[in-house]
Amino acid sequence: MRNNAQAFLDTLANLPPDTFENRFSKTSTSLGLGLVFGRNELTLLYEAAVRAQLCYIVLNSPRVADAKIKSLDEMTRVKLETEFLTARDILYASPGWQNLSASEQDPIQRIFLTVVIAECNLAP
Repeated sequence: MRNNAQAFLDTLANLPPDTFENRFSKTSTSLGLGLVFGRNELTLLYEAAVRAQLCYIVLNSPRVADAKIKSLDEMTRVKLETEFLTARDILYASPGWQNLSASEQDPIQRIFLTVVIAECNLAP
């Protein structure tokens, strides 16, 4: 019998293979997160990971020709960053996260919660 966390991952795994949800499920399953997290913590991780991915996309999207960010783009970026940081902090405050050791938290943070900015998009 599957627990609620694993059932959540199974549902996501049934989505098309080229989706974020499917990749999230496969990676979470390979890390054993369906066994160490409850459904609530997996949902919190999923929400934070989606927002991290959106931040990555916005921060690494092609810029305007003169390399200036339009004010609307800047407002969107700030909004997405704030939503990501809030979702991440909620995950970090959850009992399931706090019960993990630092060595268990590290790969989760590295894989799901790290936003990398391409060098070409860094300010000079």
